Amino acid sequence: MNRGVTSFVRRLLRLPLAAKLAGANALLLLVAFAGVEAAAYRGPIAWPAMAIAGVAVLLGIGINVALVTLALRPLHDLHTTAQRVSRGDLAARVPTSLVADAELDRVSSTFNVLLDHVMAERERIRQLASQAIEAGDRERAALAAELHDSIAQSIAGISYQLIAAERISKDAEVTARLVAVREAAKGILEGVRLLSHAVYPRILDDLGLASALRELGRSMAVDIGPVITVDVSEVAESAAKRLPVERAAVLYRVAQETVRNALRHASASRIVVRLDATADAFTLVVEDDGVGFDLAQPGLESSGLGLFTARERVSLAQGHFDLVTRPGGGTRVTASIPAMLAAAAPRRALH
Repeated sequence: MNRGVTSFVRRLLRLPLAAKLAGANALLLLVAFAGVEAAAYRGPIAWPAMAIAGVAVLLGIGINVALVTLALRPLHDLHTTAQRVSRGDLAARVPTSLVADAELDRVSSTFNVLLDHVMAERERIRQLASQAIEAGDRERAALAAELHDSIAQSIAGISYQLIAAERISKDAEVTARLVAVREAAKGILEGVRLLSHAVYPRILDDLGLASALRELGRSMAVDIGPVITVDVSEVAESAAKRLPVERAAVLYRVAQETVRNALRHASASRIVVRLDATADAFTLVVEDDGVGFDLAQPGLESSGLGLFTARERVSLAQGHFDLVTRPGGGTRVTASIPAMLAAAAPRRALH
């Protein structure tokens, strides 16, 4: 019994403040009427006075409830803003209230100041991360240029020297060994060129994103591997030529990491890379029909898939990244970034 009473009291105490005040005033009104009824046995009742008193009490209840509701409105705004922030809307702010007292106004202002600091810190971290990525891209571009222009050229020179040695050789065994060495050098040269392209695709600077994606599909295809199809819409073909190389590199890295992941882990028979564009955004979709994986798998972020790094790149470009997969159901990665074509600068190399 006591437990039931305690539970009832707790529920009453948890009612909104406006409801508590309304209930208290209503209780007072009942007590007043009970007093009047009790006094009726002692003499005549002044009904006009009772009516006026009743109206006054009801009006008082209404005014109390209205004032409390207005007084608590800033707390409701604070709660609403906190919910928006918890959902990722860091631009939300507590609106200015004309009815808030000094303490509530101070709390709201402090909350807004904290959010301003969080936004400033987030922007600073975003800029540092963007600078780190751009610096990494510049280093990769420089390394790719060194591989292509220096090391690859040196290996090509060695191949020419071997060809010359073959022509003047009179010994069949020596000639056979020279041919073997030249074939090995040829394989090394091809490997260096592929490595140069993997480190940084110079075609991205020269011909744009669409051509770079097609070259990616050709270079990563293997004879016994899945079929890699690259589909670029007519709109994207034209618009990609005006996309700044820094933003084009974001989508290219997403495609590179996703295709590489599919080749290594998906056991897929088909990989499709699609690029589309609108006036507002570029959208890249890479999907395969492989084994998929469980997104809740422990340690997935550190497993070397590269997809989470790609997600960060897209986020820093103020874009949207979506990964849909399940065991046995293949994988689809969608990355969309703002076009920003109006502010596009002339294409330039990162190195």
